[in-house]
Formats: sequence, C-alpha cells, structure tokens
Amino acid sequence: MTVLVAAVAAGCVLLLSFLMFGRETRPSVGTKQANLQWLSMRKRELLADDPNLSQEAALRLLEEGLKELPDNEVKAGLAGVKVQIFGVLLACSIGYAVYEQVGAYDDLIIAEGLEALDDTSADSEVQALVAQIESRLVQQPDNTTYLSLLGSYYMGQGTYPRASQIYTHMAELMPESPQILAYAAQARYLSSHRQLDERSRLWAEQAIGLNPRQTTALGLLGMVAFEQGDYATAIKHWQMLRAINGDGSAEAQVLDDLLLQAKAALGGESEFSSAATTEGTLVLDVEFVQTPSQDTGTVFVVVRPEGVDKGMPLAVKRLAVADLPVRITLSDADSMAGQQLSRQTAVAISAHLSLSGSASSVGAPFRAESQLSVPIGTGQVATLRLAPVE
Repeated sequence: MTVLVAAVAAGCVLLLSFLMFGRETRPSVGTKQANLQWLSMRKRELLADDPNLSQEAALRLLEEGLKELPDNEVKAGLAGVKVQIFGVLLACSIGYAVYEQVGAYDDLIIAEGLEALDDTSADSEVQALVAQIESRLVQQPDNTTYLSLLGSYYMGQGTYPRASQIYTHMAELMPESPQILAYAAQARYLSSHRQLDERSRLWAEQAIGLNPRQTTALGLLGMVAFEQGDYATAIKHWQMLRAINGDGSAEAQVLDDLLLQAKAALGGESEFSSAATTEGTLVLDVEFVQTPSQDTGTVFVVVRPEGVDKGMPLAVKRLAVADLPVRITLSDADSMAGQQLSRQTAVAISAHLSLSGSASSVGAPFRAESQLSVPIGTGQVATLRLAPVE
C-alpha cells in the first residue's frame, strides 16, 4: 500500500512538472515576424496587381495589419495559461486522491488489528488498537463504526464519562436508532452516579417508542422506577423484558426475582425485612497464591447466581493489587441493577486480575478458580486464591 501511495505521488509531481515546464518550444519564426513577412509579400502582390495603388495606401494596409498582431499574441498566451491551469488542477486532484489513500491505509491497519484480536490478545494490544481508533476519530469524528467500537470498549472498562460523550454524539448522528438512544441513556445515567436526568429519560423512552422490545432501555427504566418506588412502572418494563428472555437463562432468573420483589412491594407484602437484608451477606478472603511481579492493575471479585460462571453478575467488587490479602463483606449495597444478594441462598464466585482495568477476564494473568455454590448469610468465609494463568 505504501508503494502505491509513493508511486501515485511521484506520478503527480512528474505530471505537474511536464505540464509546467516540459513543453518543447518550436524553432520557428515568431508570430509577429511571420506576419510582417506575410504583409510585405501581400504589399508586393497588391502593387503588382494594381500599379496605380499608391505607396501610401499600401503602407496603411501594412499598419492596419500590424495593429492586429497583439490579439494573436494574447490568444496564444492564453491558450498556454489554460493548459498550465488545467495541469495544476489535475495535479491537485491527484494529490487529494493520494491523501485519501493514506487515510484508507490507516483504516486498513485498524481493520487488520480488529481481525487479529482474540481471547489470547494482551491488554497492551487492545490499548494500542484503541489509541489508533481514537487518533483516526480525530480525522473522522462522525465515523459511527469507530464511535460504536469505542463506546462499547469504554462501557466495558467502566469509563462511563467517555462512553457517555461518544454515545451522546452518536445519538445526534443517529436519532432514529433505538439501540444508540438506549446506549446513550444508559451511559449518561451511569456517568451521572446513577441519576437519570430528563435527557436520559427522553432517550430511553424514545428508544422504546421506536422499538418496544429494546432491552437496554426497558431494563434501565425498570430499574430506575424500582429505585424511586414506582413499582407499577418497574413491573410494566420488567414484564416486557421477561417475555423477551427465554426460560432458564440467567437474565430470566434475575428478572423473576426482581418482579417478585416489585409485586410484593406494590402490595405492601414485602417478605424481606431489613434484618433479613442485613443477614444476607457474603464474606470472602481474597489473596494471591504468588505475588505478581507488577503492583498495578485491578482485581475483580465477581458474584453470579449459583451454578453460573458467565453472564450478568449479581455483584462486582474492585480491589487494588496492594489491597490483597484482604477480607471483604458483600451485601445488597454491592448488588447491581437493583438485585439483592439477600434473595440468594447460594451464589457462584470468581476473581481475576486485569492489568488494564478491564472487567473482562480474557487475557487475565491471574485468576481464582470459580466456586459455583457458596452459601449466603451463614457466616461462612469463602476464600478466593488468585494463581498465575499458565
């Protein structure tokens, strides 16, 4: 690709040079001199044809002919200028094409980088690719493909303010996309410390108006309604969401639990007292089997429904490497999306170290083996030991 760009650029310069300086001049008599010779010959012919034609009349004929000479010279000069201007414009067009090719080359490098990513890719490779996309986005701020990639990445990283900036711009570019409107509402909500302002609410409601089965918007509005005590609205959104998720999935289990709570609260028959909430805790010891060589990074402790090692977590706790070993207590205050640990009798737990701060366990240098059934609220202490990944 670089060879092609260089070749096109070289051709541009050569063409411009030829048009401006490479036209060979003819070794002929100048225009003015040629016309003088022709007029002199014409004068002799006139005198020969009509001996009575005075010398004075012949001279006037000569003078009148000479007055027309500058027009001929100007026309010839203008023709040359037109050729040169055309050459410059053509060269500029080629230069612009070269520029576009260079930009396309950057896009090709990014595409190759994305294609090369897999479960074994290191955090440093992901970060380098993100930096490339960010740089390209400066030149193409409305590139929705790059915006979407970065928005998804920063949401996964928990960098909600940057994700909100990206999805807000995408909502301006794609105001008819329910998915983008829902993502914009969610990112703005999370970046505002879980406060749903009027703009976020409007985006979420517009997303559902465009697509009544928009899961992100349904979940967001249901959760906010539940937290604000508007249980009827929460039930409405969660029932729609539950119908979309099939039986047996982790999401369906979570929604069933949330609907039960909302219906009980709506009828004033909540079966969960504050004492029960206090008792529903999970106590964990988190430690390294072998001290990592680096003291940076984030340890993620992840809690999921019993028997589940993938999918939406019930709770997530972040710890610094320097914090370990440590004993932590997780409760409903650490739960996500309005869920409650106290509703569980047992949970699955896991932990991993991320050098980049990503919540994903892909490429983690240290992991704790998943424990798929750990009792809740018994006072029993479970231990997560992070060992190097072979």
